Amino acid sequence: MNHNPSVPWSPLQEILEEGFTRGVYTAAAAVVGLRGEKLWAGTAGRVSRDPDAAAATLDTVFDLASLTKPLATALALMLLAQQKQIALEATLGEVLPEAWLPPDKRGLTLRDLLAHRTGLPPWRPFYETILTAPPAERPGLLPRLAAAAALESPPGTQTVYSDLGYMLLQAVVERAAGLDLDFFCRGEIYRPLGLPGLGFCPRRQPGGEARLYAATEAGLIPGRGTSGQVHDENAWAAGGVAGHAGLFGTAGEVWQLLSALYRAYGGEMTGLFSPEMVRLFFTPVPGGSRAPGFDLPAADRSQCSAGRFFSAQSVGHLGFTGTSFWLDPETGQMVVLLTNRVHLGRDDKSRIQSFRPRFHEAASKAMGFWK
Repeated sequence: MNHNPSVPWSPLQEILEEGFTRGVYTAAAAVVGLRGEKLWAGTAGRVSRDPDAAAATLDTVFDLASLTKPLATALALMLLAQQKQIALEATLGEVLPEAWLPPDKRGLTLRDLLAHRTGLPPWRPFYETILTAPPAERPGLLPRLAAAAALESPPGTQTVYSDLGYMLLQAVVERAAGLDLDFFCRGEIYRPLGLPGLGFCPRRQPGGEARLYAATEAGLIPGRGTSGQVHDENAWAAGGVAGHAGLFGTAGEVWQLLSALYRAYGGEMTGLFSPEMVRLFFTPVPGGSRAPGFDLPAADRSQCSAGRFFSAQSVGHLGFTGTSFWLDPETGQMVVLLTNRVHLGRDDKSRIQSFRPRFHEAASKAMGFWK
């Protein structure tokens, strides 16, 4: 790779604006930087399709969707492992003695759950069952329903992305920490890092009603609110806090969280996370195609959402609502791209799929990286 500091940043803003005009999303916010230093940030569009809607800004709060997995659930487990309260080699049966955990789930390891190697199915419409239960019982139902789902392959043999594994990991965090996932993440991770805006159920927080939210859609549950309420149906039915979805935040907050992880990976000993633990979570599991909590670049870079110029050591994740981040420990590249693409229709994924690598490659070139 070569370095060319003269490459301008204007193409990034132009691409963001183009995504808005071409109907990829109505709102977008992005932050780009190198080795923990923020170099550029930009926004485009409006928070909803309403022509009178407010313009998206860097203060716009996005439904981060599955970024919840790496940035809430996995980080909670990283911290608990660092504190010796859990071990990634531990099995569910060792951590969750609950009677509702069936025998075929007791041998699943936390590492395999984090890396989607348990044989659990990708998704199930649990919200249909949860919404028939008394409201007071709904928050604790997701892990139980996930535990009852039949395995589709022997544990440890295949990598199949699964929401259900992270529903179970929420129960692990809450059992080990003795706290609700949201309360633990806010109190032990986000606030210590100076990120009080990150968290679940943002409208319930002080000042939450006054924040600007990127709209999503009612989805599979007609009549739901589309602003500041979690888009994922299973998480919504469970009360908004879940291990697989429900986290909200701004592009800058996600960037700062990634910067803390990057500094720790590089050996900083004064941060919240230890270098050894961050490196462990950034390392692919043996025989798998993911790291604990994080996605890895596709072997064929032309098929990678991060484009062609992030190294094979990169980690990242995508969110169904149109969110993503990529962090490259080798080159130092970091890109956060948040959009509300589902607001214009959840079924057309092709637009965001082609948009992401284009934006990331422009960001890499602006930072001076190309092949």
